[in-house]
Amino acid sequence: MNKHPLRFMLALAMVLPLAGCISLIKEPDPIAVYALRPQAVDAASLPEVNWSLTVIRPNSVAFLDSNRIAVRPEPNVLQVYKGANWSESLPDLVQANLVQALENSGRIKSVSRQNSGVPAEVAMLVDIRQFESVYAPGARIPDAVIQMHVKVLEYPSNRVIAAQTFNAAIPAASKDIPDVVLAFERGLNTVNADIIAFTLANGRSKAK
Repeated sequence: MNKHPLRFMLALAMVLPLAGCISLIKEPDPIAVYALRPQAVDAASLPEVNWSLTVIRPNSVAFLDSNRIAVRPEPNVLQVYKGANWSESLPDLVQANLVQALENSGRIKSVSRQNSGVPAEVAMLVDIRQFESVYAPGARIPDAVIQMHVKVLEYPSNRVIAAQTFNAAIPAASKDIPDVVLAFERGLNTVNADIIAFTLANGRSKAK
């Protein structure tokens, strides 16, 4: 038998509200993390070059310089998908994909990221202008829309050798995030293939 019933009741009165508060804490919603896999480029028609390239970290508007996946449900509305992130910030993701795709082409002497310490004669500067899931007016399923402006530079002088804008708009199979991500992957691989062909054709040979 408890010899101090009043002390026991006071202790119980303090514990019960605390237990109730703990039970009401909501666990955070899980976040799915998505990476984009670079696809092998058909290199049969690409020129083989003997110069080295450095890929500068791409520029983008502040909204896209994050690991959030952008969606445009209406023409003037830009939002992000809830519960889904890119595996790294978008500029880093695009840079890594371009470097790997260029290396996998086997058509260039060496490829590196800027500030890696690897010497280079040509640089690539990318401006990410669009990388959004876009709903056309009245559409129920979005397109993955990508627009990137690319400059090929003489390095390290940064004199512009050539510049071009590249676009892709790939319909998603559904509005579900995994299908939207697959559309982004197809779009990025399409744009990357065009960027690689453009860069190899306009690099060191025109820098002199």
